[in-house]
Amino acid sequence: MKPSVRRASTLGLMVVLGSVDILPLSSAYAQEVQHGDHSAHTPVDLQGLAVGIAHGATLGAVVFLTGLVMFAALVWLPASEEEDTDQEKDVNLFCRWMWMLVGMLTVAGVVEIPLYAVRASGENLSPGLLVEALFATRVGQLWIERLALGILTAAAATYAAQRLRRPAYWWVAIVVAMAMLITITQQSHAAAEGGLLPFAADWLHLMAGSLWMGGLLGFPLLLIGPLRVMPAERRAKLLGSVVPRFSKVAAMAIMSLILTGLVAILLHVPSLSALFDTAYGRALTMKFGLLVLMLPIGGLNLIDRGQGPFGRMVSAELILAVGVFVATGFLTNLPPANVEIAGANDATSPGHVSQPAPTLREPPMPNAP
Repeated sequence: MKPSVRRASTLGLMVVLGSVDILPLSSAYAQEVQHGDHSAHTPVDLQGLAVGIAHGATLGAVVFLTGLVMFAALVWLPASEEEDTDQEKDVNLFCRWMWMLVGMLTVAGVVEIPLYAVRASGENLSPGLLVEALFATRVGQLWIERLALGILTAAAATYAAQRLRRPAYWWVAIVVAMAMLITITQQSHAAAEGGLLPFAADWLHLMAGSLWMGGLLGFPLLLIGPLRVMPAERRAKLLGSVVPRFSKVAAMAIMSLILTGLVAILLHVPSLSALFDTAYGRALTMKFGLLVLMLPIGGLNLIDRGQGPFGRMVSAELILAVGVFVATGFLTNLPPANVEIAGANDATSPGHVSQPAPTLREPPMPNAP
C-alpha cells in the first residue's frame, strides 16, 4: 500500500474510532445531567453505541444505494455515451453493488431491530418480543418498508440496465429510491417536529447527501473496474468528461446540504454554546466538521479534472463519509440539544422528582415500563 493511501486510511480510521468513542461517552454524561447526578459515574451505554452504529450502517446503505442509482443515471451513462464506452458492463457492475447494499441494509436491520426491542422494553430478547418489535412498532414497520423499497430500487435499476436505450426506466429506480429516503426521515427528529418544513428539509438533506455520496462510491468502483484496464489516454479523456459533470451535481448537492443543515441547527440547537455543551451539538459539530474536510478534496478533484492522485483523493472522501454516517447514526438516537437543555433545567428546578429518561425518540413499545 502506498504511503499516501496508508495515511488517508489511518486518518479515516481515527475519525471513525473517535466518533464511536466520544459520542456514547457524551450521551452517558447527558443522561447524568438529566438525572441531576453529577457525582456518580455513568458507564458507557453499550446498547446505545451498538444502536448508533447499526443505524449509521442503515443510513449508509440507503444513501449509497440511492446515490449510486443517481450517479449511474445522471452522471455516468450520459458521459460514457459521449465517449462510446462499454456501458452495459459498467452498469452491471453498479447493479451488483446495489444488491450488495441491499444485503448491507438487511444485515443492519437484523442487528438494529433486536437492539431496539431490548432497549425500548427493558426485557431480554425473545421471539415474541422480536415479532412485536418488527410488526407492532414504528421502527420495525419502517424497516420492513425500507427493505422492500431497497429491493425494488435494485430490481428497477437492474431492469433498466438491461434496457440502456430507454433511460426512462432509470427514473423509476430513482423515484423508488427517493421514496426509500422518506422512511429514514420518518425515523428522524424532523418527523417528531410535526411540521412540513422540518420533514421536507430532512428529506432534501438526505437527497443532497445521496447525490454527493453516489459519486464517492461510483468513482472507486470504476477505478478498480473498467477504468483500471483502459489505456491511460482514454481513461484521462473519460474522467475529464465525467468529473466536471459530477462536480455540477455535487455543487448543487453541497448547497442543499448547507441550507437544510442550517434549518436543522435552527430547529434543534437553541444557542451557539449548545453545539459544544450537549451530546447532540457535539455530534452535529463532528458531522459538519467532516463535511468541511471533504469540500477541499472535491474542489481539488474538480480542478484536476480527474487527473493526478484522483483515486486516492476519492478514497479519502469515502473514508470521511463513513465518519459522517457514524455521527449521523448517533444523532438520530440522541435527544436534540433543545430537549436535552430543557431536561437539564427541569432536573435542577425546585421540587423536581427524578424520572427514568426515555431511551428512544420513538414511542415506547406497549410493554415497555
